[in-house]
Amino acid sequence: MSHSLPPEVLDLIVNHLRGEPATLKSCCIVSKSWIHRTREHLFAHVNFFAAHRRIEMWVEAFPDPTNSPAHHTRTLSIHYPQAIESVYADTICSFSSVVRLDVIAGQWDEETVSLVPLHGSFPALRSLHLTFVSLPDSEIFGLVCSLPLLEDLKFCSFGLGQRDRRWTAPSTSPKLTGSLNLNMEAEGFQFIARRLLDLPNGLHFTTIVVTWFSEQDAISTMDLVSRCSDTVQSLDIANSLSGTFHSVSV
Repeated sequence: MSHSLPPEVLDLIVNHLRGEPATLKSCCIVSKSWIHRTREHLFAHVNFFAAHRRIEMWVEAFPDPTNSPAHHTRTLSIHYPQAIESVYADTICSFSSVVRLDVIAGQWDEETVSLVPLHGSFPALRSLHLTFVSLPDSEIFGLVCSLPLLEDLKFCSFGLGQRDRRWTAPSTSPKLTGSLNLNMEAEGFQFIARRLLDLPNGLHFTTIVVTWFSEQDAISTMDLVSRCSDTVQSLDIANSLSGTFHSVSV
């Protein structure tokens, strides 16, 4: 006589526990048949903080990327430069089902980070949130153009971007049909806007959210809205120059 639960009942139980990681971890040791279902929730969102050696701990726990639970992950957060090293390229590539990627990259303690190990690693990605101090545009937009299903972009920067005049956009780029959020001090706003306008497949954002730090930002916003004139539905503007906020339905 079998004492196993019907799959649909087991799914209901595990789904009900999705917000209780401690209980889900206990469920993992109940039966082999429970492991796959509990991992779907336990590893749905993975954070790599280099300061806490989390990526090293992940590699130690799952040395073979092909057998790791990374394929369950839908949101991946990578914080601080040491977590984006080429030595971990195979580990990063194992997160092939990620649909949202949050990256904090820049320069801390005179340590430089490169986004190149991330290029082409996320074929299912739809949302990219990038916070950086100073990065070459070739690395930023090389990453953007390597994500064929990308829809949403959020860039936050507190420094100048690095121009790479040798880089040219590839023959194809994602359609970018979701939201654009730019919060960039110094000349970063214009730097990103110009590269976005150069993308070969154009821009099709439905929502644009921007923060202005200079008068030139207003001109760049007009250029972006004009390029998305057939698709944009709403425009939100925070003006740090005057301390005002405007929300406009287009």
